[in-house]
Amino acid sequence: MIGKLRTAGAIFLLVLATGWAAQETIKSNRDGQALNASSETAVVEQKDATQTSPAAGSALLDLFLDHLREMAQTGKPEALEPRLQEMKLAAKKALEAKTIDPVFFRRFNRMLAVTKLVATPDSSGVLGPVIEDVLGDFVQDKLGVPGFREEGGKGPKAVNWVAQALATEIIDLQIYLNTLGQRQALQKKIEERMAAAPKK
Repeated sequence: MIGKLRTAGAIFLLVLATGWAAQETIKSNRDGQALNASSETAVVEQKDATQTSPAAGSALLDLFLDHLREMAQTGKPEALEPRLQEMKLAAKKALEAKTIDPVFFRRFNRMLAVTKLVATPDSSGVLGPVIEDVLGDFVQDKLGVPGFREEGGKGPKAVNWVAQALATEIIDLQIYLNTLGQRQALQKKIEERMAAAPKK
């Protein structure tokens, strides 16, 4: 089972696979936020109920990557639990302040759960089938391949599958944040089209 790997090694593999690609995508997408700001002003009226901010979500994603890197560099995997709790609390506060929406909150928390499962040893093996199901579903949802289950959820290759899935989710969440205004405008357009009288 994946949890039998040493925690430090699992975290190191997660950092390698998620770090550079996700960090670079977040950086370039954040640079593009300034360009999107003008298109978002057209839908400001629709955002009265929430102050959802791409910057707040980006800060959480940065925090996630920074903590993983710090744990890999310091070789202190025991810091994982308090770091995960810190990130969960930060996400909860952002949700309560409405600077992130429930969709981002749920997906970010799923990333935290996956990180804990892949990096925390299950010495008894009792949770093995449950952990394999959760991680297998996550890998298949994000990568569209059953590779994790084909590997039996074991060894460095399985950790690499999970790390790739985490990197994909980080990138997808950053794109989600960057397109909030555009999606709201599209939603309004769809609603108007559905409400329009049918053509005769």
